[in-house]
Amino acid sequence: MSGYSVTRYLVVGDRGISVEFGNSLDEELNLKVQKMMRALEQAALPGIIETNPTIRSLFVCYDPLRTGAKELVREMRKIERRMADIRLPEPRVFEIPVLYGGEHGPDLEEVAGLLRLTPEDFVRIHSGREYFIYDTGFIGGSAHFKVPPPLDSLPRKKTPNLGVPAGAVLIAGGLGSVFKPLAGPTGWYWVGTSPLRQWFPEKDPPLLILPGDRIFYRPVDREEFDRI
Repeated sequence: MSGYSVTRYLVVGDRGISVEFGNSLDEELNLKVQKMMRALEQAALPGIIETNPTIRSLFVCYDPLRTGAKELVREMRKIERRMADIRLPEPRVFEIPVLYGGEHGPDLEEVAGLLRLTPEDFVRIHSGREYFIYDTGFIGGSAHFKVPPPLDSLPRKKTPNLGVPAGAVLIAGGLGSVFKPLAGPTGWYWVGTSPLRQWFPEKDPPLLILPGDRIFYRPVDREEFDRI
């Protein structure tokens, strides 16, 4: 784990603090982020408006009319010392059906070529393990995970794709996106499509898959894809 020896509390403008635990893509660091967020929720410190977790840090937005950065950092350091007592929920595990390649994954052939794999080998590696979800972000709460070698050597696309649909399974820059919640542009490679949904604006929380959950992919054919 590439964590900092001392957690960094960085003041961001006049109403934000970034709590940074390290500088790497690491499951233990991410669990610290989740524990800190839960601890702050339980502490209900005056003035905190919301918290936003990332892969390795927690952004805390506060009301400067109710509290100040110095006071808030002091209280958060106290809470940090008690984080070991925080218990996170048991992770949920989601099976994600995916139709790889063709019109449902038009970048698969290119990706396999860049990685010096056959498309079949890519699918076998990509769908052959369970993934830990580090964060949700971008359009509609895309859920991100760390991909294994050699998939982690894939760069971002040189030319972004402007028309990727919801459900697209994406990969680039050492990360994977479980599937795209909403249609939109992306600089990641589109290798497959899932018929599942991630974004439910009428629910709280509005996301199916959350940080700390785990997922695995199951390749399906067109008939099963249409049936789901």
